[in-house]
Amino acid sequence: MLNEHSTKAADTRAKILHAAFTVLSRQGYENSSIKEIAEEAGVAQGLVHYYFKSKQQLVLAVLAEVCREMEYGTEQGAAGAQAAYEKFKNMLKGSSGTHALYIQLIAVGLHDKELGRGVLDFLRQDRTHIEGIAREVLAEREADPTPAQGIAAVIEAAVLGIMIQNLIDPDFKADEAVDTLNAMSLSAIFPPAQGSKTE
Repeated sequence: MLNEHSTKAADTRAKILHAAFTVLSRQGYENSSIKEIAEEAGVAQGLVHYYFKSKQQLVLAVLAEVCREMEYGTEQGAAGAQAAYEKFKNMLKGSSGTHALYIQLIAVGLHDKELGRGVLDFLRQDRTHIEGIAREVLAEREADPTPAQGIAAVIEAAVLGIMIQNLIDPDFKADEAVDTLNAMSLSAIFPPAQGSKTE
């Protein structure tokens, strides 16, 4: 009986999160209300407040789901880097709603402190994950790990820029941009070839 109740609660919560994602993606943060989200989910407005005490808490939960969708995977080293770039290319083709909502929540987070903290937490986690992959690749190449943090920051910034351009410009060649980012980031990690001169 208890298991059935917790399963039903988890299903209701998931239904509310899905509805919130749909409404937020369609209407934007500012134009979305708890009432509209409840209607989309087919639940009473009070039930939304039961699971999420404020609109910000609901949106942070949606952000956590969006971020989970955008995780790069668990492979390590150079294989992990290649897998992450391939996953990103696939997401650019099929997850424009996710990316649009993420970018919008970053913008809202600049003015809303509670959302801003959630966005900052994700950005830091994402950068840390990218830094870990960079450190693994540097270790595989027996290279100095010092640049890993800077490499992660540049990759994170480039990924956001690619997302924005892909959303706005119908002529943007996202695959080409990701492949170029891949080549550039790995070239920052590979040591100079034997016998090459650095001027």
